[in-house]
Amino acid sequence: MIKDGTAHLGQYILDSELGSGGMGIVYRATDEKLHREVAIKVLHPHLLQNEDLKERFRREARMHAQLMHPNVVTLLSLYEDAEHMALIMEMVHGKNLREYLRTAKKHALTDLIAVAQSILLGLEAAHQIGLVHRDLKPANVLLADNGDVKLMDFGLAKPAKGDDDLTQSGATVGSFRYMAPEQILNQPIDARTDLYAFGILLYQMVTGKLPFDASAQGGGEFEIMEKQVRESPVAPHELNSSLPLEISDLILRLLAKNPNDRPDMCSLVHQELAIIARDLPDKVMAPGLSKASVSIPTHSNASIAKGLLKASVRSVNSKFTKVFEILFSLLAKSGVLASGLGKYTSPKWKVMATWGGGFLVLALLGWALISVMSVAERPGIVPTPATQESAVAKNEKQFKIKPETKVEAVAITKKEAETPVLKQLEPVAAATAPVAEQLKPAVNVKKNKPAKKARKPKPAKKVKKSRHVARSITYSVGYKVTRSDGSDVDISKPHEFKGGKHLYFASLKDYRGKEFFTAYKKGQIRLYLDKAVTLRKIVIQKASVGKLNFKGGYVKLAVQDDKRKWHKVFSRKDDDVDAAVTISKSKLPANIIGVRLRFRSPEPITIGPIDLIR
Repeated sequence: MIKDGTAHLGQYILDSELGSGGMGIVYRATDEKLHREVAIKVLHPHLLQNEDLKERFRREARMHAQLMHPNVVTLLSLYEDAEHMALIMEMVHGKNLREYLRTAKKHALTDLIAVAQSILLGLEAAHQIGLVHRDLKPANVLLADNGDVKLMDFGLAKPAKGDDDLTQSGATVGSFRYMAPEQILNQPIDARTDLYAFGILLYQMVTGKLPFDASAQGGGEFEIMEKQVRESPVAPHELNSSLPLEISDLILRLLAKNPNDRPDMCSLVHQELAIIARDLPDKVMAPGLSKASVSIPTHSNASIAKGLLKASVRSVNSKFTKVFEILFSLLAKSGVLASGLGKYTSPKWKVMATWGGGFLVLALLGWALISVMSVAERPGIVPTPATQESAVAKNEKQFKIKPETKVEAVAITKKEAETPVLKQLEPVAAATAPVAEQLKPAVNVKKNKPAKKARKPKPAKKVKKSRHVARSITYSVGYKVTRSDGSDVDISKPHEFKGGKHLYFASLKDYRGKEFFTAYKKGQIRLYLDKAVTLRKIVIQKASVGKLNFKGGYVKLAVQDDKRKWHKVFSRKDDDVDAAVTISKSKLPANIIGVRLRFRSPEPITIGPIDLIR
């Protein structure tokens, strides 16, 4: 056993223990030959019993040694003897990210974004040489006293391509609060796995809480990992209202269950954070971490039911005691209680009657709660938040932008002006024809007039009758529609933003215990354009539950401008949209690249069409 200050490991004197983890123990040490301070991570002996595993560590140490980057702790050498294997690293004086977040009750969001960008630079350097960290967490991010931010502990790192001995053995490696779903399920991992962990890290930095935790409810690591795989997080801006929606949306994209829905490069996330920080006021703050375990409050039917049950148990004695006291007082005043019954009015008898009635009511309440919980715990579709990619290349890949089609200015009739913008922007063969050809009147077949007479009507007069000013469309807009309820959108067919409608949460129509309790479900639909458009108005034709009760529900519409800032333009609570609602141009930004409708409903809700009118 190695003892602090007395043991040697080759040319290194182990001075004191700095920390320990699942992979090994880190010591502060002195290099006797070079007279410099170093940090040494001595790997646990049980990890070195397998020769294949030892070779894997050697291979990864060689890869880590290639990471000569200011945001990565430098690996100086790999030490081996008959009983030990150790990583010799540069010594960094400072705090880890967890300690830093606990140093103050609040931190400036600009400072946190700067730290996050440094983390991304370190991750990007690793990804460029094909190395995935897969154990990113606050304890592995060092904030040096000189202001540097460095990633450490690549002990779980693996090549993006190649064999992984730990994974092949069936072991799940990493810190379960920061694991990506594919990591928990022992599926293939890549750079997007690190970006998921970075999303949790960023979530914790800007809200002071973890997106998936169960410590406060007494849950263990398996419950937390189940949440990682199945549940969607509370939006960060709902926990910290001062956060810009842009950073909240970015975090939700990073925490997408499907790796294909996450950004696939650190540089893209770094770029988006730079844009957010550019216009961010210094006064925007984020809460620091509390020393106690923090968790996100859940809003499922099961948790509500359990809370009601606990509250009932706590209050039943006092409530029923009061009820029986009132009852006995009324009976005493009315003279109903005879002297022979006086012995049953003793305090002991009251207590027995109170608890008997209490247990009866609890039994009935428990039956109802179990019915609700059986519905709440049924497996359902997990929402997968997704938003617009920031890079132009990403847009071109997703939207498959069509070549630009130049169209001459044509008169737009009232009927054409009222059609959704997506229909106007679809390339039409007639739109590419010369204007003169489009304005030619049709031959009157009934009267069998010659062609010369058919040309007599003047097109100019018809243009003058148009109520709207002519305008030109010089491009075709590619677009993408996403739904957070997990259903797919085929943009070639009618959908909510293209003349169609969709029924959400049909499961709310009928479930056990509905007459006693109300269940709510949240959802959203988003549309993103690859080029900005100017809209004259937006019309929400329907977001309705029919004649059913919508109390507790809401409908919120927001649009995203060309600077990727979201603007809330419509909000309604406790009342659905059963008659068309128009959002006028005065409430809309000049250039729009995205539209988002969020809703919460206690009943099956029909949404669409949502018309975007130019």
